[in-house]
Amino acid sequence: MSEQHKILEMIEKGQITASEGMELLDALNMTKEEEQTTELQTIATRRNYKFLKIKVSSDNKVVNVNVNIPIRLLTTIGEIASKLTTLVPADARREMDAKGIDITSIDFAKIIEEIVSGTIDEPNIVDVEAWDEEHKCMVKVKIYVD
Repeated sequence: MSEQHKILEMIEKGQITASEGMELLDALNMTKEEEQTTELQTIATRRNYKFLKIKVSSDNKVVNVNVNIPIRLLTTIGEIASKLTTLVPADARREMDAKGIDITSIDFAKIIEEIVSGTIDEPNIVDVEAWDEEHKCMVKVKIYVD
């Protein structure tokens, strides 16, 4: 039985007045309208991303990498996302840990899910600038969806 029928039944049995019933029905309709508005807003904010882009560049142009991964491919990657941290070499993980970067706490599967569904809040996923002492230049890494 729907909420509206329950309210009408309560009025019929004299449990509430017609005026109270109208207030309940109005409140119920407002709640449904709010739910529909929220759902429409969620659909409207979804984006149709085509690529996950990775760009690595340096001031002195020694490094210049552009990688474009089709979003459709991410669904396959999403299945192995939990294992991505194991692909990072142990010495690199230790170096990142020493600098306070804990990649094991990153939920790659959730990030990929949000990218694929178009619900990721910010299209810029990673934006890093680091000084490369060996080459005496600034290296920039940017990972984003487009």
